[in-house]
Amino acid sequence: MKKALAALPAMLFIGHGAYAQSSVTIYGIIDNGLTWSSNQGGKSAFQMQGSISQGNRWGLKGTEDLGGGAVAIFRLENGFNVNTGAFSQGGREFGRLAYVGLSSNRYGTVTLGRQGEAVGDYIGSLSANGTLPGGILFPHPGDLDNNGIDFRLNNAVKYVSPTIAGITGVAIYSFGGVPGNFARDSAKSFALQYVNGNLQLVGAYTFIDHPATAVPEGVWTAANTVNGNYGLAAATYEVFGLGAAYTIGNAHIAADWTHTQFGNLDPSVGAKIGGHVTFNIGEVVTSYMVTPAVQLGLAYSYTIGSVSATGQAPHYHEADASIDYFLSKMTDVYATATYMRAGGGAVADLAPVLEASSSINQVALRIGIRKKF
Repeated sequence: MKKALAALPAMLFIGHGAYAQSSVTIYGIIDNGLTWSSNQGGKSAFQMQGSISQGNRWGLKGTEDLGGGAVAIFRLENGFNVNTGAFSQGGREFGRLAYVGLSSNRYGTVTLGRQGEAVGDYIGSLSANGTLPGGILFPHPGDLDNNGIDFRLNNAVKYVSPTIAGITGVAIYSFGGVPGNFARDSAKSFALQYVNGNLQLVGAYTFIDHPATAVPEGVWTAANTVNGNYGLAAATYEVFGLGAAYTIGNAHIAADWTHTQFGNLDPSVGAKIGGHVTFNIGEVVTSYMVTPAVQLGLAYSYTIGSVSATGQAPHYHEADASIDYFLSKMTDVYATATYMRAGGGAVADLAPVLEASSSINQVALRIGIRKKF
């Protein structure tokens, strides 16, 4: 009898293991290279920079089969500076992603934790920043619409619907956590995506209350001359975007448009002006696989702003070019070139990875290597 009781825990463990199959995967990306810029505060510069083509990361993701078509999922993703070893995302250990949830082919997926918002995740994936190796050196100016995913949402609940007739819906809510004020520092974000063969269509929207405190990721600083001060002073931040992509043989073409508004600016903070500021951005991106190992890329974007308090209209032209050589499926080397020309009283600023130019022009050239695992 004692032997039978002693064996019972082992039998239960074996039975549970046979029922619930689990898997855990470790993965990551390491990007590094040399960047030359024509003008940062009036001087040219050579810099070793990582996290350009894609953010450096390592992560763990896992699933557990719960039976009946349900799966438990989790993800922990760390960002780091490859040249110093320091944590990125403000020193967070898992600053890129950290969530747990349940998924079902029938009912969709619900996750809870630190997660991305819809504009960066869905519109950003179609932009030059998301499709070409220039990465964050191919940004929308100041990353003002979070196209380059400079911030993520804490305390977020996210729902992704099942895909029905090619359509997938996404809804995200981030709890602000301010006692007595449920809406303060909260965020909500939505996306709708349609995929049919080689065609992809996306629409996304994000609203954040008091962005400087809701998403204090470092993008809202005076060093970001495009929109950093507006983010510091804004009571509300809204972005609406549309995107489309189509693949024809070895060619890929995409276009995106975003409308961003910093609302109810506090004149005592940041921008020192009241009212609101809006930006509209249009972008076209093309790439072509010359051979299975060589990709060429080109992109152009135009940004026009409107400052209600002053009547100013800052605007930015940006042209990007890249060549990417794949040594294997997991390793590539690349070269990129970026040119920005500003107007309407603005200076060129390929933020957030370079300091602002002292003039209306700024050029950045880069060679780099990216390793995935």
